[in-house]
Amino acid sequence: MLGQIPFGVADYFWEEALQRQELIAELLATFRRWGYGDVIPPAFEYATSLSAQASAGLQAEMYRFLDRDGKTLALRPEFTTPVARLVGTRLHDWPMPQRFCYAGSVFRYVDPQAGRQREFWQAGVELFGAASPDADAEVLALTAEAMAVAGLRDYRIVLGQIRYFSGLLAALDLTDAQSEALRWAIERKSEPALNDFLRDMPLGAGQRQAVEALPGLSGGDIQRVMDQAERHCLNGEMHRALVNLRAVVDAADGYDILNSVVLDLTEIRSLGYYTGISFEALAPESGFSIGSGGRYDDLVGHFGPAQPAVGVALGVDRLLLACQRQSGTPSTPQPTRPHALVLSAHNQAAMAQVQSWRAQGYRLQVEVNGRGLTDVLAYAARIGVGQVLAWETDRFLAYHPNADGLFVPSQGEISFDD
Repeated sequence: MLGQIPFGVADYFWEEALQRQELIAELLATFRRWGYGDVIPPAFEYATSLSAQASAGLQAEMYRFLDRDGKTLALRPEFTTPVARLVGTRLHDWPMPQRFCYAGSVFRYVDPQAGRQREFWQAGVELFGAASPDADAEVLALTAEAMAVAGLRDYRIVLGQIRYFSGLLAALDLTDAQSEALRWAIERKSEPALNDFLRDMPLGAGQRQAVEALPGLSGGDIQRVMDQAERHCLNGEMHRALVNLRAVVDAADGYDILNSVVLDLTEIRSLGYYTGISFEALAPESGFSIGSGGRYDDLVGHFGPAQPAVGVALGVDRLLLACQRQSGTPSTPQPTRPHALVLSAHNQAAMAQVQSWRAQGYRLQVEVNGRGLTDVLAYAARIGVGQVLAWETDRFLAYHPNADGLFVPSQGEISFDD
C-alpha cells in the first residue's frame, strides 16, 4: 500500500495540473466579471447539514466519518448546500440578491467514469434572493459563457421545468411506488418501462395522453415543445410551470443563447432540492453531463430565513475532457516547459533582467546545479526547451537548436515564443 493512492482519486501533474488551474482561474475570472464574489466553504461539515434536502442517491454517495466527539461528519459532495447554509445562517441580514462563485474538490463514493473520479473538481455560481425569470436567465447565460471561455465550440444546454412533471404526478394521484416507477422510466428515457407503467395504470384518457406525450416534449424547436406541452396540462401547476419556462426563455433570448438551448420537459434528474427550472450542459462528442443547475427555492430556508435561489456547477475535469475531444488534443501529461533556461553567472545585472522578464509573464528557470553551458544545452535538448540564455560579460547570449537539433548561438534581440 505504501506509495499507492486509493481507488477513485488521481494525481495531476505537469500540464494536466496547469490546465486545471488555468481553467479554474478563467472560470472564476468570468464569474467575477458578472458580479459574483468568492466563497470557500469547508471541505467537510456535519453530515446532517450536507444531507439537507439531498436526494437518496446523493446521500448514499456521501463520504461519512466520525470525529473524536462521536459526531458524524461528511466530505462535501457538492457546493450548493454549503453555500446555502452560509447564506441562511450568517448572511440572511445582508441585502439581496447575493451572488457567489467557487471552485474546488467535491467527493462522492461512485464508480469512476470518464472525467469523474471519486474526488472531482467543480466550479460554479449561486444567486440568492431573486425569484425572477431574469435570475434564471442570467445563470443560463453565464453557463453558456463559461462553456465558451473554456474553449468548447459545440455544446447544448438542456432546459426543463421540474414543476411540470411534479404537477403531472399530482394530477395522476399516484402512490409513492407508482410515482417512482414513472420517474424511473422518464429519467432513463425507457420506452419499455413507460409502456409497462401505462399498461398497469388505470388512467383516464387525458391522463394517459399526458403521460404518452412526455417523451416528445423535447427538442430545439422551443415553440413546438411549449405548445405541445400546453395541450397536455392537467392542472394549474403544470400551466404555471410553462408560464415560468416561457418567461425564462424570453429573458434568455436577450443574451442571444437560444441557439444553444434545447427544451426537455423530461429533464427531471435532481439532487433533491430543485423547485423550478433544471438544466444540464452537454457536449455532443462527450456522452456525459458537463454541468448541471437549476432553481432551489426551499434549500436556504432549511438553515434560516427562506430565500429563492438558482445556480450551476460545472465539472472541471469533464469540461477539460470535452474540450480535448473536440480539439483532438492529447491528454498525456507533459512537463510544463519554461520559455528559457538561464545561466546567470551569479551576476546581479543578469538576475535583474531575469526578474524583469518574469514580471512580464515569461517562465524562466535559472541553473542552480552549477552545470556549465555544455551540460545545460544537453539538458535543454532532453526536456524540449527551445532556448538557453547565457550571461557573457554584460549581456545575455541566446542559444537555439538548429535543423540538426544542435544548440548554436543566435544573433539579434532576445524574444520568447508563447
